[in-house]
Amino acid sequence: MLMKLALRNLLQHRSKSIIVGALMAFGVMLLVAGNSVMDSLSYKMRTSFTEQYSGDLFIYTDPVAKELKAFEEKLATMPARAQERMKNNAPTNTEDNTSIFGGFGGSEENAMPNMEENWQALNELDFIEVISPQTIGRANLENGEGAESMTMFWGVDANAWQAIGFTQHLQWIKGGMWQAGDTAIAISADVAERYEESLGQPVNVGDEVQLTVTSDVGTVIRAVKVSGIFNFKTTSAPQLDFMSLVDIHTSQSFLGLHIDISEAGQLTAAEQDMLASDPEDDLFGGGGLFTEGDNTAVDGADLEADLMASLASNKQQQVEPTRQYNFVVVKLKQGVDPVQAQQELADWFKQRDLIWTSGNWEQAAGMVASMANNITLVLHGFMVLIAVVAIIIIMNTLVISVTERMVEIGTMRALGGQKGFIRRLILLETLILAIAAGVVGIIAASIVIAILAVTGLEPTNSFFSLVFGGEALHPSLSLTAIGNALVMMVVAALLASLYPLAIALKVSPVKAMQG
Repeated sequence: MLMKLALRNLLQHRSKSIIVGALMAFGVMLLVAGNSVMDSLSYKMRTSFTEQYSGDLFIYTDPVAKELKAFEEKLATMPARAQERMKNNAPTNTEDNTSIFGGFGGSEENAMPNMEENWQALNELDFIEVISPQTIGRANLENGEGAESMTMFWGVDANAWQAIGFTQHLQWIKGGMWQAGDTAIAISADVAERYEESLGQPVNVGDEVQLTVTSDVGTVIRAVKVSGIFNFKTTSAPQLDFMSLVDIHTSQSFLGLHIDISEAGQLTAAEQDMLASDPEDDLFGGGGLFTEGDNTAVDGADLEADLMASLASNKQQQVEPTRQYNFVVVKLKQGVDPVQAQQELADWFKQRDLIWTSGNWEQAAGMVASMANNITLVLHGFMVLIAVVAIIIIMNTLVISVTERMVEIGTMRALGGQKGFIRRLILLETLILAIAAGVVGIIAASIVIAILAVTGLEPTNSFFSLVFGGEALHPSLSLTAIGNALVMMVVAALLASLYPLAIALKVSPVKAMQG
């Protein structure tokens, strides 16, 4: 009976029902469409990072734990009294702004400690599919004759990068990834363009360029070959325009993360020609520095033999490079929750007494993720404001509706209807109206999202171009947004009905019938 009365009352007051329902439907449409766009944007950003270069997680040295460990080691060397005084000065900074775009520095001190003995065990964790060791630095791309261009670079293992799936998300303009063991660089298209402008001619695959890197260990220059020129498919971070890829061993030697002993020390052709020049007296003869007591000049051939023997005895030997990296990118197995994986990694680090920690794609994104989160907060605040305004408007409309129904409510009270009955009736009417309006709002939002999915939301300026990853956003309808919007509108409608309901129940039946 209560349901029939509620439906009859809604139909009898059709105009008021349509006004209130339209307001509710509009609110639901805004909530569903707005949150669907934001969910699609968040999904696009997450997949853009995780599929192109950040992986599901990345592991690096915990800067806070590192600082605390250094403090404890220093403390252990002090006398007991000094230790007591220094304990109060333990580092308390908990801020960690590390991302895969920087914050490491170039030297062995900035490599992940204890990697060599834990590498195999890390690979064998059952929730990890692939790991990719990486370094990061900044270099000048030069030809030795004045042409140059600045680039940031990731030092990567070619096999690991391909196994994790990153290379398939690169757009190759020329060439491709180098083969394992090559000394090579794959150059970002923007970096290549600036270098070509400086060089005055195109850069081709196989060209040799000089990379100059200045870091904590000094300035290092290496000649590398260009394996390819590429673009990231989506520019979801401003640093990508400057980011090139260098083979991991070369990058390690740049940053002092291992001693480069892969090449034998040899004399250059010019040096050999100089040693073979005739006469030797031009080099070694004459009085003074290179004469003996009997004024006989040192034999140039003997000196050359001694020099070559010294080089041979100190000849560098080929050895396996050490595992010293700035961070390690992790691809998790299908279905593994990144949050759960981070917790398991934290436990694993603790068990092995490692000062490592892990970050997700948002930390890898750094500034871009912060901007996206801020935009999300602003939009959510806007949605809350819409909900508050909707509650006020619905409340005012319901107050008018209930006031107009005072005689009807008074009659029901006079015929024996208790306050509880009246309360349930009005709340049921509001609930039916909210659900019906919610369904209409969801249908309207679905139409809006379907149109946007076809046409796409084009970035209108550089800011939105960065947030959208440099291309149009094609949103999809979010089931989470639908559920949240429907619940929010039902709660808002019920809250809005409380005040007019309180007004109606305060009026006595006799006075209500007289009104």
